[in-house]
Amino acid sequence: MKFSPQIIALSAAVLCGATHAPAGAQDAAGHAVLADPEGVPIVIGSAHEIASSVYGETRLISVRLPRGYAENPGRHYPVVFSVDGGPDQDFELLSGIAAEAEFSTSFEPFILIGVRTDNRYAELTPPLERMNPQALAEVFGERMQPDGAPKFREFLARDVIPWATARYRTDRKVLTAASLGGLFVVDTLLERPAMFDDYIALTPSVWWDEGRVVDKAATKLAAQPASDRRIYITMGDEGVGNRSGEWLETLVSAFSSSAPEGMKWAFVDRSGSEEHRTMALTGWLDAFRTLYLTPARTGSPIPFLYHGGTPPAYTPAARANLDAGKCRPEIARPTDWVEKNAAPGAYYGWCLLMKPGASLTAGNFGPGDFGMPDKKGE
Repeated sequence: MKFSPQIIALSAAVLCGATHAPAGAQDAAGHAVLADPEGVPIVIGSAHEIASSVYGETRLISVRLPRGYAENPGRHYPVVFSVDGGPDQDFELLSGIAAEAEFSTSFEPFILIGVRTDNRYAELTPPLERMNPQALAEVFGERMQPDGAPKFREFLARDVIPWATARYRTDRKVLTAASLGGLFVVDTLLERPAMFDDYIALTPSVWWDEGRVVDKAATKLAAQPASDRRIYITMGDEGVGNRSGEWLETLVSAFSSSAPEGMKWAFVDRSGSEEHRTMALTGWLDAFRTLYLTPARTGSPIPFLYHGGTPPAYTPAARANLDAGKCRPEIARPTDWVEKNAAPGAYYGWCLLMKPGASLTAGNFGPGDFGMPDKKGE
C-alpha cells in the first residue's frame, strides 16, 4: 500500500489503511467520520513509510512526539514501540496515554512509535509445537498463519528500532501490545530479551500452543544474564478461557522463581474489575505509572483548602526537603498511600514517590523501584 505524501498527518480526518483493529480501537470507516468537514482536523501524530529489509516492502509507522520535544533539544525520552500500533489500531488510544503523561506530569512523557500489523495472526504468533494449525484455522479462518513472530521481531530489530533511534532522541526502549500482541511481548522477552529495556504485556494469550511459551518461561528466564530490564503483565476476567488451567499461574511463577538478577517484574490481576475488551485503557495507564512514575509534592499551600484558612505547618524534615529544591527523583521519599494517609501532617510538603492506581498482585517492585531506573554511571 502506498501513501501520498510519504509523511501523512494523522488526524481525525486522515486515518486509514490497516486490516485489524484490536479491542478498543475504531475501524478505518469509523475514523472517516470523526472530523466535522467544516472544521480543521486535529493532528495527533504523523505516519511514515519505511523500507523493510526483512519484508522487502514499505511498512507504515505512526509517530507521536511529546509536547515540547522541539523546545528541549537536550532531552531524551523513553520510546514506546506499540505493536498493533497502526492509525486504526492502538495508536490513537496510546496517544491519549501519552497526553495524560504531559498534562498530569504523573509519569514520564514518551515518544510513541506505532508499528502496524497487516495480519497479526500471522505476524505475532510464535511457532507451533503442540497444536494442529488446521484446528486453529477452523476457528480463526485463513488469516491464521502461525509462526510469523520471529520474522516480525527481526523486522523490529533490523528496520524499525534503528530508524526510530537514529531519528529521535530516545532513552529506554519499550515494547507493548495486548492479547496476541501481549503474547508477542512475553515471547520477545524470553527469546530476545536485549531488544528492549521494558516490556508491557496486556492480557497476553497464554493459551497459545497449549501454553508452550509459558511452560518454557522459567528455563529461558533462568538462562538470562543480570540486567535492569522490567516487565509489567496484567490480565482481566477472560471468560475462563485465557485463565484456564495453570497457564497464567505458570507464567507468574516463572518470574517469581527464575527472573534474572536485577530484573523487575510486576503482575496485576484485574479479573475482579476488567474483562478482555476493557483492559487497554486501565492497563496501559497503570503500566506507565508503574514503570515511569514521577514524584510530586503532597498537599497544597493554598490556604482556602483548609479549615480556618491555615495550611498545616511543615515538619523540620519536610522543610529540609522543600529547601532541597524542585521535586525530583533524587530527593523523593518512596512511600505508599496507606503510610502517607496515616500521618498526612507529617508528610505535608514532602516530595513523594507514591504510585497511584492498582496495587501489584505479585512482583518484586519495592516502594523506591517505581519510575525510571537510575542511569548507569550517573
